[in-house]
Amino acid sequence: MSARTRRSGRERKVNPRYANDGWDKDTLRILRASSESSGSSPDDDQGSENAEIVEQDDEGSFEEDEGASSASDVRSQFSDVQDPNEDEDNMSLASDDQTMETPRLQTNRGRSGTRDGRGGVGASTTTPTHSRGLARLEPKGAKGLVYRHIFGPELDDLEEVLAARDTWLLGRDVTLPSRKTLSVTFQRADQARRDKQSDPSKEPKQHLHPPRLPESVVDLILNQQLLKPIEPDELYERYLHRHKPSHSVVLGPFGRQQLYTLDYNLPMDFGWAWPKVSDAGRDQTSQTSQRYHEGWLVNAGEKINCLAWAPQQQDAQYLAVATRCTSHQRQLAGGNENMRPAFHPSPPYPSSIQIWAFPTKPTSAPGLRTIAMNLKPKLCTVIGTEYGNIRAMKWCPSTQNPPSTFSTGAAFIGILAILCTDGSVHVLAIPSQLPTPITLKAERSGLTFSPPGGTVFTTLTFATSTDLVIGAADGTVHLFDLSDPTGLDPPRSYTSPQIHSTYITSLSAASPVHLTPFIATASSAGDMALTDLRSPTQDKVTVTRACFPSRDIYFAPFTRSFITGLDRVGSTRMDTHSAAFLACHHVRQFHSSLRLAKLPDHSGTATALSGSPHHPCILVGNAKGQVHATNYLRKILPYRRTEPGKRVMAFLQKLCEYDWRPAETGRRDDDDDDDTDVETHHLHHRQRQSRTAAADADARQHATRDKPEQEIDLFHGHDVRPGVSRFHEGFKPERINLAYVPDTKKKGPSKDTWAAETIFEEEQAVTVLEWNPNESCAGMAAVGWASGMVRVQDLAHDLE
Repeated sequence: MSARTRRSGRERKVNPRYANDGWDKDTLRILRASSESSGSSPDDDQGSENAEIVEQDDEGSFEEDEGASSASDVRSQFSDVQDPNEDEDNMSLASDDQTMETPRLQTNRGRSGTRDGRGGVGASTTTPTHSRGLARLEPKGAKGLVYRHIFGPELDDLEEVLAARDTWLLGRDVTLPSRKTLSVTFQRADQARRDKQSDPSKEPKQHLHPPRLPESVVDLILNQQLLKPIEPDELYERYLHRHKPSHSVVLGPFGRQQLYTLDYNLPMDFGWAWPKVSDAGRDQTSQTSQRYHEGWLVNAGEKINCLAWAPQQQDAQYLAVATRCTSHQRQLAGGNENMRPAFHPSPPYPSSIQIWAFPTKPTSAPGLRTIAMNLKPKLCTVIGTEYGNIRAMKWCPSTQNPPSTFSTGAAFIGILAILCTDGSVHVLAIPSQLPTPITLKAERSGLTFSPPGGTVFTTLTFATSTDLVIGAADGTVHLFDLSDPTGLDPPRSYTSPQIHSTYITSLSAASPVHLTPFIATASSAGDMALTDLRSPTQDKVTVTRACFPSRDIYFAPFTRSFITGLDRVGSTRMDTHSAAFLACHHVRQFHSSLRLAKLPDHSGTATALSGSPHHPCILVGNAKGQVHATNYLRKILPYRRTEPGKRVMAFLQKLCEYDWRPAETGRRDDDDDDDTDVETHHLHHRQRQSRTAAADADARQHATRDKPEQEIDLFHGHDVRPGVSRFHEGFKPERINLAYVPDTKKKGPSKDTWAAETIFEEEQAVTVLEWNPNESCAGMAAVGWASGMVRVQDLAHDLE
């Protein structure tokens, strides 16, 4: 008996295509059961609206289909990115392009409500329509269509990227910002604000401006925290480096390098080593002489964990510095770390926060300031804590004036949130600079955010001045509202979504305010996720990457993208790379990535990344000690694939390279390489030979005394060893080539690197990079290395 075929009696019709066609029936059944739209049948009006939405989704790639048919019309309206001032460039905010795609995108977007964000961080969505990103367009699509598809369909979406395209694609801003462009940008922004205030017909967009921290919360922090003075003997015995180690640094141009001794916590002007005139001796005695480089070096004595610039517009710029605790400081706390330190709280061993004040002076560019090299930086404040190692620091981005309700009658620099290995986040109000340096111990913090049981906090950031986002070791993200007085005693998170399944290594919040519900996170498993905090379960995109976890994620406000590092293990191609990359994930296309830059071969992984809210130049550091800069707009902005000659070229410039060698290696191996020869030559022939030998002898005694501790401490590692450092300065931007280059075409000797990885000394790696967030000093940057070296320099230039 033949089997009968069962046929349905329903009317046949074409099935619509959705983005989740690959899901099985059980998954779709569960989603339908949990969907808000399930239940009673909609009425006629709702049915017509839903039909319209499905029709737009069926067109699906309507941007590809209609864009292909009208490519010639749209191509005549929009220009190339190569030259923003060319005649055929008509794509701007003033033009109202009446294309068929814009109304549909606006209708669909306005109905979804997931990108409005005016309800604040964590506000619930009003419709069941969700989106996990858009597919890529065809390579030959029109530029106007591609801009709307990547950055958004409305004027608010395109305003920032088009303004940045017309401003930051000049030749002088190819890798680093110029003061002329910065000044023009700030003047245009001020003029636009004045025009909006003077025009009564234009209502100010309040949701685009960050809220200020309420004065009641500031008063609460000031009244609850307890800071007590510290005696000098106790300061160096518990909170600072008790040995006050000095460090030898080799500086200067090739063939004329000199050896300098950098004492502990005493800044040194490294511009003396690069005078512009031949009489080097005369220049070294004059602070006003012209030098090729200007900046300050600070020897902090131990690995730099955190750097953070205070957000304020004063003459002095304040930099918070936190170093790793030494083995002696960990012994002072007592007790043993028997449990896994990464997932459990550590003993309360002492640590410190150093606040450095860098004086500035006006420049020839209106509204911009630079470092005043005739005034030395000062260590104005030291805050001693007993919360364990300080893993992360963030200043509250509030722009209000400091109140005068501090107990001593003086104002404060700002509100600083620190994340420590005790598992909690502590909020302190840092007092301002006084005539003499002050040393205080934080007996009690202003606010303390404790994690739930069984986990610890691992990373933090401020979404706004009132919303603090904290990641945990169990993969959850906790949000705290500082403006809610009912939740301050004790502070409790108002939402804790489960984003990852394991340790969160980094997170970054989008900006401006209407995008702050979107946060990007990375876990120790290597995966990244973009989450809408208003509906974290449904609106979440996860990108699985076969690479080591990234420590830093930077949100690029000009293109609304998240930029992070990608090591060679994360390459999904068949070829083998020996270099790390910078990858970009757009908010609207987070599931796909775009490679921005390729670091030099055999230079290790990217260990630090930083960007600025005022310009599109980013800094990246690697394990070799190099610091590179690039303008990400030159790689992100789309161009016509059919006209590659008009493509904007992207460049990567090495700012400096830090070379560190142990002191014993410099004496024992004199013929290993050229670097050791130069260091040995200066060690034996410079004026400071005796001081260096004495410092090295003292350091060897400390290393011998601490050697048993280093062998048994597997988690913290050893303390910074005595050694010699050298700086190489970069000067030439090189074109970025992301293509795979065979070993036969590479310069230099070819080596088999298929199963090998370059290993560098631990003290040589770049650990922290930080751009100054203040508008007047947008060109200042700070770099920290694992050897305890801090370099502060104004990278903005006056070239045309």
